Amino acid sequence: MPTSSHPSRRHQHGDHRHGVISGWIVRPYDLFVGLVLRGTYRRIAESLTAGIAPGGRVLDIGTGPGHLVEAIARRRPDLTVTGVDPSADMLRQADRRLTGLPNAHTLQAAAEDLPSASDSIDVVVSTLSSHHWADPAAALAEQSRVLTPGGRLWLFDLTSHLAADIADQIEAAGLVRSDEDAGLSGFVARRLRLLAAQKPLSAA
Repeated sequence: MPTSSHPSRRHQHGDHRHGVISGWIVRPYDLFVGLVLRGTYRRIAESLTAGIAPGGRVLDIGTGPGHLVEAIARRRPDLTVTGVDPSADMLRQADRRLTGLPNAHTLQAAAEDLPSASDSIDVVVSTLSSHHWADPAAALAEQSRVLTPGGRLWLFDLTSHLAADIADQIEAAGLVRSDEDAGLSGFVARRLRLLAAQKPLSAA
């Protein structure tokens, strides 16, 4: 059970060995990310939510302390926004941040084993998380599974940390690459890369 009053569920996932951030470092990490990336999360939330129909569902993979979930949930109260992370300590921090946002939730789970029904999520987003995934190919296949037909994937990570074959892995998961703009600029845009893709409306 979560230690905070915010509703949170825990999903027992398989043996996926992630680079999990936990313990005393969680709070300093939260403070650092909030200071350095607050504007980035805001711009991502603005661009991402512009194309989501009312009542849509968003899944944030590797949500950490929940900054992006908060930004999206505040901007679009009509959306259901769920942050997923394998670290219980990170999710406790996220739960505190999301208190008072009834449309924001957290789940403890690995990117390779998501507790969401197939074809149930309108947008899957991930920021600074993919380089922690134990099995990127399995994670992308799982994210493709939960996306609705026509649903979108937005994957952000440091250019220097992205796997060389990540674009091929996205396509192998059954997703079609697309050209989308997250509204990032300056130093952040030079360091952070967006890989956008969409799930086909029907099987090929």
